Amino acid sequence: MPFDRLYIKIKCPSCDGTKLFKHSGYHDPKAPYKWKSCPYCDYEGTQLIEASRQSVAEYIKQLATPEKQKLAQLMAAEEVED
Repeated sequence: MPFDRLYIKIKCPSCDGTKLFKHSGYHDPKAPYKWKSCPYCDYEGTQLIEASRQSVAEYIKQLATPEKQKLAQLMAAEEVED
């Protein structure tokens, strides 16, 4: 994975985080455990997707002021180390 991008974990849209793959023509309602697990998610029922700059900006906007200040301090510390 490239280090110049930010990835976020989301609940798997194919199985809703249950790890039971059900959004397919192959799903048999009489045998829901036939496939054992969803092929699209990890063991936690999540997927990694690339976060857009807009979503990161919206997340930062929603943070409380002390959390924004801590984040700014961490970012300033990273710039000094480079």
